[in-house]
Amino acid sequence: MIKMNDKIYCSCCGVENSINQDYCKDCGEILHNFKEYETNNEINTIEELFTATHYHQLTDKILRIESYKAIIQNIIETGENEIIYKKKMTPLNRIKAIADAYAKVIYKNRGNTYGEYAYNVICIDKQFDSAIQIATILHELTHHLFNEIIEEILIFLWNVRKTPMLESFIQTMITIPSILLISEYCASSIEKEYLPPEYVSYSSFNSICADLNYDKNIILRAVIIGKSMTESIHQILSTFIDKELEEKIIKEFQINNTKTIAEPICITDIEKSNYILQNVYLMDMIINSYEIMNDKQIYPKIIKNKEYYEKFYEKESA
Repeated sequence: MIKMNDKIYCSCCGVENSINQDYCKDCGEILHNFKEYETNNEINTIEELFTATHYHQLTDKILRIESYKAIIQNIIETGENEIIYKKKMTPLNRIKAIADAYAKVIYKNRGNTYGEYAYNVICIDKQFDSAIQIATILHELTHHLFNEIIEEILIFLWNVRKTPMLESFIQTMITIPSILLISEYCASSIEKEYLPPEYVSYSSFNSICADLNYDKNIILRAVIIGKSMTESIHQILSTFIDKELEEKIIKEFQINNTKTIAEPICITDIEKSNYILQNVYLMDMIINSYEIMNDKQIYPKIIKNKEYYEKFYEKESA
């Protein structure tokens, strides 16, 4: 269950309850705060991941708007507890500090891509100027926060702890083109919130649309989910990026005389955010992904991704 101030939202029906209640006043479900409740529920193996119980918890439970908002608030609080600021930080260093509160930022010197994200690691090419590095961190951090939102939804619905296997399930899920499309929409839309228009690129989103043969139903659902999730991710980032920092980010492009890289979105993006419809489509997406990935041919990929997450945590604890 999720706690926010003195409230707990039921993971079964989403109804708000008092912190002092043990059972949901509406459906009778046992109430637990997944941050404070000492649960021994963990998913460490394929057999523990794919169970009839987990499947029915996805299909039978409702993701209420209140519960979703509480999940976003929990992610904000995680960043607030982890962020480390230093005196006289450059705009790039401040953005890096925000990203470091959620993931691990490292640098490379290849010069062939701006950056990439996988397994809680954001990799940035430092051969590009500070403005491009800021844009890249924001883009890749959005991918991480997209994963985090899905992960927290599953933690909430299944009442389990975060484990490498759970993270691997989500990382593998994101490789499904229709879901990667949503993540790319969010990443480019966050660019739109903080960068000058001439530096906002929907190139990855456009490329996946082409791969999907511009399927109208897939793209429409992706945009409906993506628009609301973009608002949520913007809410998280705006906790740390104030107006002053926004203005400094814009100036970085002017100072560096950065070459324009804009690529407009390939569709007519007129949908409005709708959290009720988003949650319905979001749960459908998770359920469909769960069904698709419960396949012996996909198990090796999930296990391999789990090993990458285990290596990440080994390095972090060393």
